This record gives sequence, structure tokens and C-alpha cells, in this order.
Amino acid sequence: MKKLTLLALLASGAVHAAEVPAAADCIKPALPLLIHELPLDIQQLLGRGRPGIGGLADSNERFSATDALSKNPAPMTRFRWAGQGDGCYAVTLERGGFIRYVETAVLRQTDGAWRIVGTRVPNPEETGTPYRGPTAEDDVWESVDLSKWQKPVIAK
Repeated sequence: MKKLTLLALLASGAVHAAEVPAAADCIKPALPLLIHELPLDIQQLLGRGRPGIGGLADSNERFSATDALSKNPAPMTRFRWAGQGDGCYAVTLERGGFIRYVETAVLRQTDGAWRIVGTRVPNPEETGTPYRGPTAEDDVWESVDLSKWQKPVIAK
């Protein structure tokens, strides 16, 4: 049974990798972006600001990594990484649920609107969260907003 599950997982990765036509893929996206640096249309398309399981959590926000739903469910998708390429964006998302996985959505503008043209397995450089630490010009650390975290309720 474990071999069958492993084969199914490997096959699902191959399906994701084959979904983006080569001409539509976002080749070598650069400039790692934070979620709020993406165009507002893209944020909304991916579910940012939408409540519940259809929403999009930032990398430091509450996220439902399992298929268990609570009274106030958290988004089942979490932002991991984004980069801008030549007329495109590549956005890596972590999907919660029974089989938790990571995929990169490739977005291009067609007919005046941003659309997901396909998904694929993320390249190694697309799996992390962008790091904004001190630089030579700016020695200030970006603070992380923890106000959106919810503490677990422990029954007594």
C-alpha cells in the first residue's frame, strides 16, 4: 500500500509539471516578492482577503495544513514565494488538505486581466519565503506582524 501511495504522489507531481506549456511558463522569475508586493488583481485571484478555506494566508499567518475544518476555518492555501519574470509572475503556494503539497502557479496577463495559465512543480529557488533582512544600505529588520496569529484554545 505504501508503494502505491508513493507512486500516486510521484505521478501527481508529474501531472503538475506537465500542465504549463513551455511557451507560457515564467522562465527564471527574479526579485523575490512578498505577498503584498504582488499586483492587487493577482492577490485577489489567488484568494487574498477571502475568508475561510478559499482564502490565501501569508507565510506567517494561520493556515489549515490538514483536511480538518473548524468552526472558523483558516485558509487551506498559504503563500510561500513569488517572483516576477518577463510579463509573468510565478507564485509558489502550499496547499493543505489530505495530501499537503506545494505548487507554483504561473500567471500571465491576457485580455487585460491576470490569469493562471498553469501550475507546475516549483524549482528549488522558488520554494522558500522571501527574506528581507538588513542590507548594506538599510540596516533595519522588517518586523513580522504576529497580530493575526490565533492562540490555540486549550480545554480545561
